[in-house]
Amino acid sequence: MPLTRHNELYRYWDRIRGGRGMPTRSDVDPLDIIRLLPVVGLIERRDEGYFWRLIGTEIAEHFGRNLTGERYGDHFSPTHFIDATMASFDAAFEREVPVFDEFVYRSDRGWTHAVSRLVCPLAADQTHPPMIIHTRLYRHENLQAAPVADQAWGELRNRFFIYSAEDVDRQTEEWFARASSPAGGAVQYY
Repeated sequence: MPLTRHNELYRYWDRIRGGRGMPTRSDVDPLDIIRLLPVVGLIERRDEGYFWRLIGTEIAEHFGRNLTGERYGDHFSPTHFIDATMASFDAAFEREVPVFDEFVYRSDRGWTHAVSRLVCPLAADQTHPPMIIHTRLYRHENLQAAPVADQAWGELRNRFFIYSAEDVDRQTEEWFARASSPAGGAVQYY
């Protein structure tokens, strides 16, 4: 069931960190999360900002292109929305806990895309800089809705800190209910 994807990532992240605040990128074995890879994004923190290191096929399809290697946020607007989504990355690193975000995109055709994202921090190690690994789920109101890159306006709706698998389940279920309601603006789940 797609709604378990956030929980699967959280449980994996929690297991590989052991007694540490955060695991590292070297701790992540893609074969362990092969079912999740289509909805996984890996974002690298550099001095000059955040950059896409890897983008799952379902995320790339929703965006309308593969953004691997590009600066995070370059294809979306407004600036305060991009800043708010990156603030979730910063908060995850600062607190050493995952963050559950909810946001909405509105395409140039007026279609609404409701998105949830579980952001998990990965500490730097000898081989890799600090990174974010996240799962991303979305709903939109029209099966023919256009991809969102380069044409969508975004708005962060909620941010929650995650301390347990139960927190992930609760936030995912509540997001799904809001995204499914007419006020949530989305009726088709992906």
